[in-house]
Amino acid sequence: MHFHVPITIEGTKAWFAKNQNNHFRCDMAFVHLGVLCAMGGFTDITTSPEKSGELYIFVNPKLHHQGLGKESTSLLCEYGFYHLHFKSIYLYTNGDNYPAQAVYNQLGFRIEEIQPDATTNGSGKVVDRLKYRLQLRDFKPYDEKFFKLDDALINGRAIKIVRDDLFPAIGGGSKARKAAEYERQFKDSGINAMVTTGGIQSNHNRAIAIMATRNGWRCHLVYHGSQERFEQESGNARIVKSTTATTEFVEIDQISKSMDSAMDNFRALGLNPYYIHGGGHDISGGIAYVKAVQSLFRHCEKIGYKPDAIIHASGTGSTQAGIITGLELIGWNDVKVIGISVARNTERGSKIIKEFLKKLADYYNIDKDLSSRVFLDDRFISGGYEKTDCQEKNYLQQEIKNTGIIFDSTYSGKALWGLKHYIDEEEKGCQFLFWHTGGIMNYLE
Repeated sequence: MHFHVPITIEGTKAWFAKNQNNHFRCDMAFVHLGVLCAMGGFTDITTSPEKSGELYIFVNPKLHHQGLGKESTSLLCEYGFYHLHFKSIYLYTNGDNYPAQAVYNQLGFRIEEIQPDATTNGSGKVVDRLKYRLQLRDFKPYDEKFFKLDDALINGRAIKIVRDDLFPAIGGGSKARKAAEYERQFKDSGINAMVTTGGIQSNHNRAIAIMATRNGWRCHLVYHGSQERFEQESGNARIVKSTTATTEFVEIDQISKSMDSAMDNFRALGLNPYYIHGGGHDISGGIAYVKAVQSLFRHCEKIGYKPDAIIHASGTGSTQAGIITGLELIGWNDVKVIGISVARNTERGSKIIKEFLKKLADYYNIDKDLSSRVFLDDRFISGGYEKTDCQEKNYLQQEIKNTGIIFDSTYSGKALWGLKHYIDEEEKGCQFLFWHTGGIMNYLE
């Protein structure tokens, strides 16, 4: 660590004053329930040829052997990759520091260089110095409990299914995954109020309302639809009515004006509000699915599987853009992403997805046009948003009985209906992966 004991307050203040404006490093403290657990960060941050930094971590000596070193290191790597946009992270450790080496191996670091007899340990013994490096695609976060990959027999074919319908927080589904990413962002930036919008049975509104309520944050939801229907229905609407979120009902052309007004009202109360675009169509929503694709990659590596195509329900487009970006980052740019539209026609929906994909690619410093990878199929809308037909409905009921998995006719069911047709139309050797984005609350409405 290149410091000398005993550590003094005066010395620490001098160090802080020297480094607080140093843009080539990033330092942070890890605190849980008011207790300082660890200190860590990155030094020698460089952008040439690719952005990287040297990681360091120092765990509170009174809290050793509790897994805090691994958790803190994982959080540091996540911050480096997803917020500082590192392409890789490196570190040095002593050759006899076996506990640290075990942590680095578990998180995906690999030995890049061994320097024989290059340093001394705490006892003054000369030991080797090891240099480890972690690439984004190899990163294995400390906590991947929010990802589940299942098998199911769909239309007579063995299909891998990503089960975001089982996402264990905020009511489940893709909107819950995105809300969890917003929650992390808001805690970091001091956001304490939010405004967003959606339809009467919006999964997004439900997820944001629950997330805000459990954190004690203010939340205002602008609905396009009738208040009478909202008061009568169950599903997502019923859950929202049980939260602390306030609601407003307007015509579609009044949504923006109402959201702006709600933001002004929160600011007038001295709050720090955030404007969340409908459906989580923000960078945070895209990041959630970049991370999910990286979890998919790690699960697939373990079982030696790689899909030829991923099929999912596509609404606002942030999920589809996130999946495409994630595939690019892990090197699976040959995997086709098929978005089954739940409402928009192909021309309009593709345009929106491409615009957001460009923003997300810029965020990750991807110097490549990914627009050609956007494929949106509008053949299975079945009359429009929240609508279905007898043929689709009967098929979904049959597959629910066959698989024990719930598919609603608004989102995941439309995508499954599309998958059936692709299985019928494509060559039998094509490996389809179905991304179940949830919708059980829509099934129960």
